[in-house]
Amino acid sequence: MNPTTETTLRFTGDYPALGICVLAVGLAAAMWFLYRRESRHLNGAARWLPATLRSAAVFILVLALSGPVLRKETTQRQLGRVILAVDTSASMKLEDEILSESAAGGPRVANSDSRLTRAEKMLLGGSTPLLKKLTETQDVELVLLRGQQTQRLWWNRQKGKDASGEMPTSFDVQADAPITNLDSSLRDALGTVTPGTALVVMTDGQHNGPGSPEEFATTMKQTGTPIFTVGFGSEVPPPDLSVLNVLTAESVFSEENLQGRVLISDSLPVGIPAQVRITSSGKVMWEQNFTGEGKGERRFDFSFPVKQLPEGAAQERDKTLRLLQVQVAVLGERSGLEKTRANNSREVALHLLTKKRKVLILDGRPRWETRYIHNHFDRDDRWEAKLVLDDYAEEPQNGALQKNFPKTLEELLRYDLVLLGDVSPARFNRMQTDWLMEFVEKRGGGLILIDGLRGNLKKWAEGNTAALMPVAWMPEANVSGAKITWALSTEGERESALRLSDSPSANSTLWPTLPEMRWASNVQAQPGATTLAYFQSGPNGAQGKPAAIFRPVGAGAVLYLGTDDLWRWRYQVGDLYHQRLWMQLAAWIAAPPFQAENKQISIGTDRMRYTPGEQSEIRVRIRNATGELVSQAEPRAFLLLDGKEVATLQLEPDPTHFGIYRALTPPLKAGAYEIAVAESPTAMQSDLRLSLRVADAGNPEWATLTMNRPLLEAMATTSGGRFLREEQAATELPNLLQTLDRKQTTVAETLLWSSWWWFGAVIVLLTAEWLLRKRMRLV
Repeated sequence: MNPTTETTLRFTGDYPALGICVLAVGLAAAMWFLYRRESRHLNGAARWLPATLRSAAVFILVLALSGPVLRKETTQRQLGRVILAVDTSASMKLEDEILSESAAGGPRVANSDSRLTRAEKMLLGGSTPLLKKLTETQDVELVLLRGQQTQRLWWNRQKGKDASGEMPTSFDVQADAPITNLDSSLRDALGTVTPGTALVVMTDGQHNGPGSPEEFATTMKQTGTPIFTVGFGSEVPPPDLSVLNVLTAESVFSEENLQGRVLISDSLPVGIPAQVRITSSGKVMWEQNFTGEGKGERRFDFSFPVKQLPEGAAQERDKTLRLLQVQVAVLGERSGLEKTRANNSREVALHLLTKKRKVLILDGRPRWETRYIHNHFDRDDRWEAKLVLDDYAEEPQNGALQKNFPKTLEELLRYDLVLLGDVSPARFNRMQTDWLMEFVEKRGGGLILIDGLRGNLKKWAEGNTAALMPVAWMPEANVSGAKITWALSTEGERESALRLSDSPSANSTLWPTLPEMRWASNVQAQPGATTLAYFQSGPNGAQGKPAAIFRPVGAGAVLYLGTDDLWRWRYQVGDLYHQRLWMQLAAWIAAPPFQAENKQISIGTDRMRYTPGEQSEIRVRIRNATGELVSQAEPRAFLLLDGKEVATLQLEPDPTHFGIYRALTPPLKAGAYEIAVAESPTAMQSDLRLSLRVADAGNPEWATLTMNRPLLEAMATTSGGRFLREEQAATELPNLLQTLDRKQTTVAETLLWSSWWWFGAVIVLLTAEWLLRKRMRLV
């Protein structure tokens, strides 16, 4: 766009400009009256000119005392950058009963076009499409949101100088993306944020992917990028029932009851009879009748004996797998009332456990941290926890620690994780401490050290157990009484086990805001150890000593925590952060679980339940003929779907656990998978197989059929944008985007009072005055 220039005169002298101007005028007038006497005897108007020229020179010289400066400000305005992101998920093909007035003011008619079709017509339809209007004043990029991915459809920049081609007449895609992600996909659509950028999101707001749109909006506010959300869909739910979620354990023992909760959405007219039930292989395990209330989310708790489940299918290799069908439906003659039945069922995979993962908690006293940790493990169906506290018997061999410690090495090696608290090694016998060493170094178990005020843990840094300690204690006293918070290191920000927010970008800023610790240890990391977090203390939040230190030891892993005050994070939020952190740390540090094992190969996965589109982390451990772990192998994993190989995976060494190899599968489809392993690129696949079932959890896009207006309004308001309904966008959006302004301003200043131009004018005036005086014979 054409630059604009604004010129102003400023006065920067040490004296007031008005006073100097008055003085200059006064002296110029005095000079004029003084010199006019010389020309009174002359005729003509020119006789006054010499006095006038001299007065002007005096005026300019005196005005220089005010420090006049000529300022030229040139502004080059550029087009604002607008990203138009259109949601193409499955929910956008819904047809809404949206009533609109006809143009002639006639009767109201129903619009039955799908949401995506209406967005397409808004942007690309009509004699002057909205997309074309926007390109007249902004740089425009049109992006389609395809679940987790984005598709850049078209762009037009610099008034068409940089364009991808002719403006499209249609999106040419189907609304079939399996999820809506209003976090990572929008970040991908934006790319590098520049000043003057705005994001326009056309969606029904049904975010059901990873990440947090609210945190994304907060990030956009910090970068000065407003989000304008255009909401599609009705806010009045149609008559419908849908299964929102099924909350239950991934695995359960055969002698227990399976308990859980079914969440449904109910937008039926009041009084319509309906039923929710759970079946397995056609057998009804639980059911409950209810009547419609039309009030949205409802919850139904269920419980039934696991031993009543039918046997698995004969063709299934995994005899521990059971499939549950959760269904909800309208009963009777009004069963056709629902908007859609595609959201009425969900399949849930259930594994019958033969053993749980085991954790042994050893501590010198019942600290708050220890008690809360034990409760977390005790409530988790995947873990079996044993808590042993010291009773400080006079003779350690008669104390609770030695008596309740595993009686044999084999019993200890059945554990996956040991939590060691503020207790002295003198409370154990030498054999028990040796077993702990072997548990970590050879078995590959995990050890988490939780320091305490009494300082008993530092005694483990002496003698044969010193190799387990990833830290060295400093002679200075521990930090106490100050406001102590946590801050993640660069390595800690990359570690998923330390992620307390669904958004990685918001996680590092969350940690320092959590409730403060009352004390912290004073340690330094040993060589080869990784510091994951630091303590911050004092009014300025200065970085202090290491707070969390990790180091692999032999085949296992050790994590040191420099405080036992993490339980304070439960203040006002309960288990929101404390439980999440501890369960993630346990899953990371503990010996990896393996669901299928023989003498040489062990195969496991990170979870036991997957839904389509998710990825599974495969873990493999290989031993040689003598039972020792092999760390220099190049194993391969083979993913088979219904007996056909669909992927070959290169397994990489696990940096956390010696002798363990990992690989991540491609996104999985629903079906029955098997995982086989070859010990080297040239070896044959092993006979050992791990079965993996990916159950269809239903289409989350159909769970809610209305527009999520609260989320869209929150995103717009937080970022500094605005929420618009689809009928408002065509008329209001162009005006709102006019506020975008990317401009580059250059300023040039000329110091008139010291410039050649200023004094040149004085010289010219005085020279002209002298020449005139000479011509008039006044000299």
